[in-house]
Amino acid sequence: MLYQIKKLLLTVTSIFAFCNLDAQISSDALLLSEHAHFTTARSLGVGGAMGALGGDMSSMFNNPAGLGIYRSSEFQISPGLQFSGIRTTFVSDTLLPLSTNNRTGIYFGSIGFVYSEELTGDWKNVNFGLSYSRLASFNRSFAFSGVSTGSRIVNFTEEANNSGALPGNLDPFEEQLAWDAYFIDNPSGGASYVGAATDSNYIKKSQLFRQSGGINELGISLAGNYKNKLYIGGTFGIDFMKQRELKDYEESDLSGNMDFKSLRFREDRNISGVGVNFKFGLIYRINKQLRMGLAIHSPTAYGLNETYDTQLSGAVIWNDTLRTTTADNPQVSPTGKFEHNFYSPWLFNFNVGIVLGDKDAKTKGFISMEAEYLDYSAASFSLKASDIGATVADQDYINNVNRAISETYQGVARAKVGAELALDKIRIRAGYRLQTNPYQKSVKGVNDFRNDISLGFGIRNDDFFVDLAYNYTIAGFEYSPYYATSPTNNPRTVNDLNGGVFLLSFGVRF
Repeated sequence: MLYQIKKLLLTVTSIFAFCNLDAQISSDALLLSEHAHFTTARSLGVGGAMGALGGDMSSMFNNPAGLGIYRSSEFQISPGLQFSGIRTTFVSDTLLPLSTNNRTGIYFGSIGFVYSEELTGDWKNVNFGLSYSRLASFNRSFAFSGVSTGSRIVNFTEEANNSGALPGNLDPFEEQLAWDAYFIDNPSGGASYVGAATDSNYIKKSQLFRQSGGINELGISLAGNYKNKLYIGGTFGIDFMKQRELKDYEESDLSGNMDFKSLRFREDRNISGVGVNFKFGLIYRINKQLRMGLAIHSPTAYGLNETYDTQLSGAVIWNDTLRTTTADNPQVSPTGKFEHNFYSPWLFNFNVGIVLGDKDAKTKGFISMEAEYLDYSAASFSLKASDIGATVADQDYINNVNRAISETYQGVARAKVGAELALDKIRIRAGYRLQTNPYQKSVKGVNDFRNDISLGFGIRNDDFFVDLAYNYTIAGFEYSPYYATSPTNNPRTVNDLNGGVFLLSFGVRF
């Protein structure tokens, strides 16, 4: 049970980035865990800084009070395209050319409607909203290849020795496969193992990493307008998470002088789950020009399910005999099936909007700003209460993981600024978004800040609108295919992401 929990946590943390137990991996999951809220083209065009302005369907997932700004009902759909380019540098051998991987795919922003009911008295409107939106995309791929000291076999050997297990009782996903393929041995018998490669060996390493999936949220929102001064709203969110991760890792001896010849290790993870959360927001209209807002997002409580399996093949000389395990007939692990709970941190958002020009003027616009704070170190894991197989040792392990979260991660600030210029029915937009470093200790060569630059264009009529926006993301992350046991056994890569999202929104009012 304990090993199964460890495997699940390694997988889940590679998605959510709150506790990556592979200590050498820095910003890998920052790209996956962040909810960018690219839900409508108008919001995307102004960098997501729509919190105090409202009147856009993205309000359901940012500041739900913005739903109270609506004076009429609306239907909207926002399809798009996503582009990502990752440039990978194998740090151990900087003489090798950089590896660049580009990926293009369909991106679905959102679909939904708002129903507005006019009231009499101090409450001017009560509005209901229902939307299904993409909150996070995991789609990416990258690869690396290079020569360095060390080997994944060193990890297999150390883990086998640390386990104290006899052959046949080793970890069935890694060390047992290495034993069956003759990559590790116990020449003295018992639980004392040696590997076919050491820290000092120079070995070629390469990996193809592919990831797909994302997080979609069904938002059910309700908001009200009090005296055209105070707007209050809330959203109940149901999140659907799905991810697949395929890793093909290979090693080979280029010298021809080693007993070790080649290795291929393949991992296949599938994770799915459902989570729930609640968002509450306020907007106060100080005067015709100035609005201020506040939003609070509760943690999302996830129940997650995972399947995981591995395959290992390769060749090694053992007892003066070449032992070959072919890729067509590899050593195969059982399929692990695991369950767990995960809780994301609270999010706090403060927003300000400045409206420029009169309502009926042909030239008008707005400037909007937002500041967000969330503390990644407050995220946590827990055992499922229904897991009758859980033990005290499992709970101790969970406690250690949560302690590692608080010691590794920190709070982050997000700043958003956006503007829209209205020239009669034409809208021109621009925005910028910055997120600070979530790690207590930065990693050399990696930019842990995320920058998003956006531009947008729209045509708005009384009954319909069309908006187009593009967002360009600049970020960096470190990646290592396995835990680095020493400075000489560290296949570290530094990766630069340049990605983009095109979003097109169509809407009708009624």
